Amino acid sequence: MTTRHSRCNVLSTRNVLSLVVFCGFTTFMAYQWRSELHVLHIYINGSSLTFTPPHPAKLSTNQTAKRAAIARTKLLAVSAIPSGNIPTTTTTQPVLTTSRSMQAVCKNRFREEYLKKQNYLCSRPLGRFGNIMFVYASSYGIATYNNRTLIMDTGFLLKDYFNLNVQLVDDFECVIRGTKGLGPRQACAFEESLMHIAKGENVCLGSYLQSYKYFEHVQDSIKKQFTFKKEINDKAMGIINGAINTFHKRNVTVKDTRPVLVGVHVRRGDMVKHKFGFTVATPEYLGNASKYYRDKYPNTLFIVCSNDMTWTKKHLVGDDVFYVEGNTFDVDMAVLVSCDHSLSTVGSFSWWAGFLAGGEVVYYQWPALEQSGLRRHFSADYKDFFPPSWVGM
Repeated sequence: MTTRHSRCNVLSTRNVLSLVVFCGFTTFMAYQWRSELHVLHIYINGSSLTFTPPHPAKLSTNQTAKRAAIARTKLLAVSAIPSGNIPTTTTTQPVLTTSRSMQAVCKNRFREEYLKKQNYLCSRPLGRFGNIMFVYASSYGIATYNNRTLIMDTGFLLKDYFNLNVQLVDDFECVIRGTKGLGPRQACAFEESLMHIAKGENVCLGSYLQSYKYFEHVQDSIKKQFTFKKEINDKAMGIINGAINTFHKRNVTVKDTRPVLVGVHVRRGDMVKHKFGFTVATPEYLGNASKYYRDKYPNTLFIVCSNDMTWTKKHLVGDDVFYVEGNTFDVDMAVLVSCDHSLSTVGSFSWWAGFLAGGEVVYYQWPALEQSGLRRHFSADYKDFFPPSWVGM
């Protein structure tokens, strides 16, 4: 009797220990993958789980309100992040695009055409200015490649700054309810399967879609669409002309010569010591990149925008440097785009400034910490994100 009782106690203790070990392991893994869950931006049936990318510049009150309206359109992308160095193409995952709370009958007559035609590609913006530019450009490229009509919400933020070639729809969420969604597993890598969407049904794209390869075949159209409206461009040109005049006053020997303009965007802010794996450009990088342009173009004028100008002024100095301060983010980007060449650091805002300027682009080639959650969203060689003509340092 005693032996049997003791054996039962031993078994019970083992079970308890096993349960403790299992719970501890589960808690540890949940802690390790908490950032991964955020970047997946899973919005299932009204879930409040969100991931907010770092901000390129300060928004005004009106712009913040518009961003908030966009954020309310929920992107229900269900996918998984593979670990380690993975192939640049993976299988897309179908996702839900409507919540349980959406039960009202759609009053927009376009809903009937939408269901009848079954050849639309809808897209919801996610993130801030540079992120949203990627979502639009990639969605436009994918829609064009698949011979589909791109539709977006009438509240789309970018329409206030650019003249876009997209069909804007009222009651967007109601119109597209029930639509199957597609999204890549990696936010900053190219997924070939998205370029070959099966015909016969409408689809809605999700995720950040941050690879130039999605819109490489229509890049001339994208650059034309991403031309800032006149009032924004006029402000930018006023700043450019002021910078050139200042440069000539500092360098009287080249007064009659137009300098070679190099737009510099230094992104820091909340990317400094970010837990998800973002990195920022080092002082050494700024020194090497500015030297590259100074050696190649002796008559160089660096026009600098940054969300940490105090730090930038310590590490990028000279009579050939002009700091642009106190403007909205759209004017900053318009200034950078108006330059001849680009010195890029990190972030999607910086990426677009370089891409749209159209000249040489020098970029910081280590935008993510190795083994971090962010690193797994890039291809192994980063070549899905950075065009091959750009110079990495």
